[in-house]
Amino acid sequence: MLHVALSNIKTYARRYIAVVLAVAIGTAFLAATLAVNSSTQATLKNSLGESYKNADLVAYSDPNLDPETTEQTSFTLKETDDIRKLSGVTEAYGLGYAYGQMHTSDNGYNVQVQPVDPKQGLGGMELVEGRAPLSNNEMIIDQSHAEDMGISVGDVVALDDEQGKAQNIKIVGLQRSSTNPQTSAYALAGMSEKAWSNFAGEQANFNDIVIKGDGALNAVTQEVQDYFADKKMKDIAVVTADQKVIDDVAQMTGGTDQLTVVLLIFALIALVVTGLVVVNTFSVVIAQRTRELALLRILGAKRKQIRSSVLLEALVIGVVASVIGVLLAVALLAGLIALLHALVPSMSYAAMAVTPVGLIVPIIVGILMTVIAASLPARRAMKLAPLAALRPFDSASVKNRAGIVRIIFGAILAALGVALLIFGAVKGDLIVAFLGGLLSFPGILMLASLFVPSSVAGIGKAFAGKSTSRRLAALNAVRNPGRTTATATALLIGVTLVSMIMVGGQTAKASLNNSVAAEYPMDMAVSFFDGTADEAKAKELAEKINDVEGVSATTTFASTTAELDADTGADMGLDGSVQLQLLSVNPEEFSKTVLDQQIVPKPGEIVLTGWDFGKPTIKIGDKTLKVRETSALLSGSPIAEETLKTLGLKNAQTYPGIIVKVDEDVAGSKINELVTEISDITGVDSSMIDGGVVMKSMFSQIIDVLLTIVSALLAVAVLIALIGVANTLSLSVLERTRENSLLRALGLKKKQLQSMLATEAVLIGGVAALLGMILGVAYGLLGAQSALSEMGKMTYSIPWLQLIAVLAISIIAALLASIMPGRRAAKLSPVEGLATE
Repeated sequence: MLHVALSNIKTYARRYIAVVLAVAIGTAFLAATLAVNSSTQATLKNSLGESYKNADLVAYSDPNLDPETTEQTSFTLKETDDIRKLSGVTEAYGLGYAYGQMHTSDNGYNVQVQPVDPKQGLGGMELVEGRAPLSNNEMIIDQSHAEDMGISVGDVVALDDEQGKAQNIKIVGLQRSSTNPQTSAYALAGMSEKAWSNFAGEQANFNDIVIKGDGALNAVTQEVQDYFADKKMKDIAVVTADQKVIDDVAQMTGGTDQLTVVLLIFALIALVVTGLVVVNTFSVVIAQRTRELALLRILGAKRKQIRSSVLLEALVIGVVASVIGVLLAVALLAGLIALLHALVPSMSYAAMAVTPVGLIVPIIVGILMTVIAASLPARRAMKLAPLAALRPFDSASVKNRAGIVRIIFGAILAALGVALLIFGAVKGDLIVAFLGGLLSFPGILMLASLFVPSSVAGIGKAFAGKSTSRRLAALNAVRNPGRTTATATALLIGVTLVSMIMVGGQTAKASLNNSVAAEYPMDMAVSFFDGTADEAKAKELAEKINDVEGVSATTTFASTTAELDADTGADMGLDGSVQLQLLSVNPEEFSKTVLDQQIVPKPGEIVLTGWDFGKPTIKIGDKTLKVRETSALLSGSPIAEETLKTLGLKNAQTYPGIIVKVDEDVAGSKINELVTEISDITGVDSSMIDGGVVMKSMFSQIIDVLLTIVSALLAVAVLIALIGVANTLSLSVLERTRENSLLRALGLKKKQLQSMLATEAVLIGGVAALLGMILGVAYGLLGAQSALSEMGKMTYSIPWLQLIAVLAISIIAALLASIMPGRRAAKLSPVEGLATE
């Protein structure tokens, strides 16, 4: 039967093209998912493990080793020096960071400083210019930040520690910029160990000690462990550098790779849709070969041999398609990594890693899926009696026993799932709603045979009018209800999920925007808490910002603190005195820049934020102020400038700031540009500019990126489904060769025949997309309600234009899928067609 199977594949190769494409795409998706996982791990090792790249061992505090310890052990220079003196150790350095402010003649920057020693591998740093710092007033800095700051070797800068103590530092070298995501956000500097200890003060501790050994690694490990045991440091672990990187990656990802989980879900969806295409294709192929199979039975082939022949065909197709899919995934990922290296040189640490499991598993899954999907049609072929098979093959009806069982089971799943989904939405329980979705959607798909053919027939009848080709198309579209249902279901799955993500994402965006607007009554706020601007400078900068396009108003504020007595602290539910942050504002100007007028203070009044005070007045010093409480998120409690002056606060730390109101017509995509421009004007890092529009922009961008990624992933399922539409039409053309030729002989023109097939495709694709949109909207709204209802009032938003675009794309794609089958049918002359057996 192997010879028969291979002969059939060769003879009917064109019929299997769609199956090969579908299986290859589905398998490629799974292979790419696994390759992304392994490549992500390798890339994180290259970045997170940068500090350990030349090391053999890493010593660090692991609380699991000593559960009774309440305080995590840290290292000092003494432990590091002791480790260096061990016989098996050649190099050792501590990883620790101290933070400060570096000032150039133009600006100020946050800087992260670590200790380095030229004798100890420079503490993980790699010099690219200059030399290592040796004296107390020397420092090196990373190359990329040096370029941004306009700093070069030989320049002198001012460096403030966390206590505000300043010193002049000479830049003596540049080091290669860090690829570690935990440190690359800061300007990374290095000082000699002695200078760093003075700079860090009481915070001069290390998180890790990185060790390079001389000799057998096991012996060095034991020697280091013995040292810590003698020191009674029970919670110190000593592991290889590779193991430390693995632990860091696990800690960073929470022990799970959420990206891989999400990708695997979409890969599963693609494989399910692929399976539907395979089942549909083999069902029709077997229907086309009933006479051939009957002849084999007459010649002595047994039922099991017939079944084996079909499964062998599926096995060969599965092997070929799966291998193609895996090779396609590897080539695609390799191309993306190479493109990333070319376009973003700073991402040179990105690595591609493909494991044997990542190659073998997709191939096995692809083969099994193809064979399992073909097993149902193979069983049908096995049951054909020789004489019965010589008659035209009729599709199995949904009214048979299997169909009734499927419908009953589907109805139970759908009813239970819908009930759970609605309950989860009403109660705001995402887990219950998610479970309801998992149950109801498969149930609805099982019931598809009840509503998909009737929907296609109804819409086809309404759409046909008096056109002969359209009326024939409407009849042909439901001529084989099982095939129509399978083809439409594959597309329905993809469109439902795409629509659900669009509606859920749009609703989430609208709800989050409204929630942010209520909690953040200021569009933007710039604070000069680092002392880079005084009150006069802040007013000058505010006037410059006011001239920026997209800004409608600005005002300044002064942030200060007031100490309240213990009695007031008790009223606030605290034990002892309270440090209250105040925002001193000009009420008239302040009212023009805020979204909520309820936070504008009146003379003799304070708008208390962040406290549940519950009393009409509050006493600050000798002054009693009226209290108005707000739930808005502010960096302090607003108070009028004139009122603040009457409080007589002394020795209070004060810094100025600017409030910016943004024009309502400024698009969310332009907010980042506006933030950058304000950052350039004020000299404040853009990450320190916050406010309502910044939060809304951030949420919107995150949701938009997620929507784009998810929609692109689901597009794979839609693509496979459309291949199924083209495949169904191709097989339908072969199945109705004599019928189409008879229509041609009776006067149907070529264009009318092509129009009939195009209409048939549009009916199947359009109805599937329309039903998918309806289901997607329902799932999206209920899902958003269950996930976001705890935030407060929901704002439902349906992206009608995007949904219409999905429907239009589905219809156009179905129309394109009909071109080749239509041409093939039109090329055949009526005489040749009527002569076909």
